Amino acid sequence: MVTTTPARAAAEFIFESYRKVQPFERLPADLFPKTLEEAYAIQLELHCMLSSLWGPLAGYKLAYTTPVMQERAGLNHPVLGGVFQKTILRSPVVLNFTEYVNLGIELEVGVTLGKDLPASGAPYTRDSVAEAVSEVATAFEIVDMRTPADLTTEERTLMSVAVNILNSGVVLGDPVTDWQSLDLVGCKGVMSINHEQVGEGYGRDVMGHPFEPLVWLANELSARNHPLKAGDTVITGSLIPPTPLGFASEGRISIEGLGEAVVVCA
Repeated sequence: MVTTTPARAAAEFIFESYRKVQPFERLPADLFPKTLEEAYAIQLELHCMLSSLWGPLAGYKLAYTTPVMQERAGLNHPVLGGVFQKTILRSPVVLNFTEYVNLGIELEVGVTLGKDLPASGAPYTRDSVAEAVSEVATAFEIVDMRTPADLTTEERTLMSVAVNILNSGVVLGDPVTDWQSLDLVGCKGVMSINHEQVGEGYGRDVMGHPFEPLVWLANELSARNHPLKAGDTVITGSLIPPTPLGFASEGRISIEGLGEAVVVCA
């Protein structure tokens, strides 16, 4: 007989909402994570379940990579979630509106690794992770914003981690392989919906440089003995707040030097 741990029971509770495309319900009191460690334990169990829908884990997302978002979350560091093979797409993409509860999009710098970042190489620095980056691209994160409204700040942070930080996919623009000469700190990113600008930001808005969240991730995963590997896709945190995308709408993002990406919700 397989013993069901509290983390697995919580993940099963959350997975039902994914499977049925429903809003997340507040976890029962006996399953609600009390610490970040407990929230990640739930997330890890959830990854196994999401793989049955979306294919194997193929990379990671980062959240709370700006001072404002960290302050709102009550943290002084980012958090991570997984992204899955079937949900990593190339622009342009048509999204099925019925597959989401509350569809949103974010503007990010995405990277693909060409080399492993083994635990033996930690602690990593910006220079050492840069050596492993084979491609950089403009990236949408597709998010489904469906956490319960009646949560405290701490509860919202813990539940967000448990539910995989609301990730529902990634849409990448064309890969840029000669990114080394680009100003990833000063590059400007812009998002528009139906040809009207709705937000802008700069590479420096995510921890001073888009590779700094990658440094944190490489070191965090090394400490867990689940290091980053060649082929992993990582989105490094949004330059602007999550933005709703309605039915029959087009979202378009661009980052200087990296080009653009487009999604249409139909």
